[in-house]
Amino acid sequence: MENNWLFGIKDIPLNKMYAQFGEEAIFDYIFKHIGNNNKYIVDFGAGTLSSGLSNSRYLIESGWNGLLMDGNPAEENEIIKKEFITAENIVSLLSQYNVPEGFDLLSIDIDGNDFWVLKEILKSKYSPRVIINEFNGCLQERVLQVMKYNPNHSWGSNDYYGASFEAFKTLLNQAGYTLVHEVATTNMIFIKSDIVGENNMPVTYNKTQYHAHSPNREWVYFSQTDKLI
Repeated sequence: MENNWLFGIKDIPLNKMYAQFGEEAIFDYIFKHIGNNNKYIVDFGAGTLSSGLSNSRYLIESGWNGLLMDGNPAEENEIIKKEFITAENIVSLLSQYNVPEGFDLLSIDIDGNDFWVLKEILKSKYSPRVIINEFNGCLQERVLQVMKYNPNHSWGSNDYYGASFEAFKTLLNQAGYTLVHEVATTNMIFIKSDIVGENNMPVTYNKTQYHAHSPNREWVYFSQTDKLI
């Protein structure tokens, strides 16, 4: 597959519909080029479809199916399930809700154990083709820094959550994914490397202080040579 189209992602106009920064346009562009397996999305924490922060709503309205989960959803219905997600339960939840192994899109934004939960998915039989995940843009770009795992963590509206840009990039590279885009110092988008190849995409970001500093908390640091998965 000729993959010059990947370099066009950065030029896509993001006209906000339901997602935080208009990521719907990027999803359309990517799946236009790589096609669909099953039009299935897994989204956690999904919040609410009407929140203005939903990566799922546009796709669901376009005929996709999916599993949307949130630990404290504003609305719980046949689509959004109330589930408090941990590294220990995520794989069993995917199985419980009959998620197809090779589903098309995974969206992760739980403001806490994102790295550790994603790691468990990547170690399992599940293999999403495209992943969008929130990273912590308050951390230094080139440092592999991760919030210490705490299954009871609840975000305190501060900068103690998730993991750095480089930590997610290294984890997903080791799992066979290629970073293709970064959105607004907030989200990273990856595609399986066996679909697009191991392109050396020039994806960077500008460090931004979005949230208040938290008190000193525990972080885990890795080196570039550590095996993360």
